[in-house]
Amino acid sequence: MKRRAGPPRRPSLRTAGGWLALAAVLTLLGGRAGLVLAALIVLWDLLLAPAPRALLLAALLGFLAVPVTILLRGLPTGATLSPDFAAGSLLPHLLAGTSLALLVLGILRDVRAGLARGAGHPELDAPAAGADRALLPPRPGERPPDSQEPP
Repeated sequence: MKRRAGPPRRPSLRTAGGWLALAAVLTLLGGRAGLVLAALIVLWDLLLAPAPRALLLAALLGFLAVPVTILLRGLPTGATLSPDFAAGSLLPHLLAGTSLALLVLGILRDVRAGLARGAGHPELDAPAAGADRALLPPRPGERPPDSQEPP
């Protein structure tokens, strides 16, 4: 990833509010580890401003690393399989939670960027009133296109 040239980015009030919401949700779900994760994501965003694709790639790598962390510890036998196996190592859980947070953040940013790009494309706008409505759901009180009553 390239670092942007110029002065450090000054976040808007909306961005800071989003960061606070992210920290609150991750702290609620992950406790201290969630708060640390939120702080790391905010620092990454402030210092490098990652593209949505970088967030999605980081999430993918994290999800792929989860089974590896489980296998490194060793699988229990059928006789020793218990909830203690999952409670004994929180690393896979934290890794999966981190990956999920990065995935959601990457998707939200990708959708937001896509909406901004699609502003000049009329094919992404809602259909006009006189447009062919064959693929659209019927409006309240409107008969289906084939003039049959729904069951």
